[in-house]
Amino acid sequence: MKNPLEELCYVYVLYFDEEKGHIPLIMFPNEELKDNKSFMRPIKYHPIWFLELEESEALDHIDLEYKGYTFFGKKFLAKSEREKRRAGLQKETPETIIIIISLPNDLDIFGDELIRKITELIKEKYDEELYEVIECEIARDEVIKTPKIKQCIQEGEETKKEIKEDIRNTCKKYFSSVIKERDSSSIKKQKAISFLALKGIDVSHIMGDSSFSNIKIFDPTKKEGGEYSLQRPFEIVDIDMVEDSSELEILVSNNTEKNFREISVKITHVKEFFEKEIMNQTIDEWYPEEELLFISPIIPHINEYLFFLIQEENNEKLLTKKIDLETLQKENNN
Repeated sequence: MKNPLEELCYVYVLYFDEEKGHIPLIMFPNEELKDNKSFMRPIKYHPIWFLELEESEALDHIDLEYKGYTFFGKKFLAKSEREKRRAGLQKETPETIIIIISLPNDLDIFGDELIRKITELIKEKYDEELYEVIECEIARDEVIKTPKIKQCIQEGEETKKEIKEDIRNTCKKYFSSVIKERDSSSIKKQKAISFLALKGIDVSHIMGDSSFSNIKIFDPTKKEGGEYSLQRPFEIVDIDMVEDSSELEILVSNNTEKNFREISVKITHVKEFFEKEIMNQTIDEWYPEEELLFISPIIPHINEYLFFLIQEENNEKLLTKKIDLETLQKENNN
């Protein structure tokens, strides 16, 4: 393929415009799709827009599943010195920046680490330039484009081009480094490798004479070093609807041989794009290979719920899961 990354992942850098709402600032690899309403629909309604900054930071990032893709979202504030177009906002009012990456569901295991790397890249390298790019983007709407405005637009395009090239390099480096040769029997790992190969990513250098059973994908539980494994520390073993009591039962397992302390368990529901919390409790100690059952009420006329496990000490997201009652009911009936 000429550009395998176009099929592999999309990266969106967006900002909150005080007059127009959330606006795409940069899209990689195809900028032209920002005017495609169907393509941008999951971005427009992504729940990250409707969470307060403190909430989104505590949850590390927010995910949305839509038509075979998972959209990982992260929000942060960036420096600003531009004149705002709404009363009550100062030049120094920070810019609200949203990073969203989309991956096919077959590769959603890559999302945690990839959005962290891209967010760090944007924050560390371009924090003091983003507002200037936003200024140049707003300048496009000017009816009369003076030489000064034209220069602003040109400078903004140059910075955007540089950011997109950095994103490209980060993605290519990441996808080429997450594949490791190691014993594994996971079908999902094999599936991910197959997907990469079908999309034009060269995986021959890690296969050699081995079969797929000797291929290993990265481990999101490790922050440093080059050794990775796929298994997550926590896994939802079973989800059940108890219709008589209108309750949702969620069975979760600690897959490790490690004790976890101070684990926050949250269940929220989404209504009109806003999250409302219906469970928030702390597990003082979660023993190795222990399974815990969480019971939550089912809210009338609400079909979508979000389940979170968060380590309170460092606000690290250990597990997130979107639960759709309609889908769950169909699976149970089958």
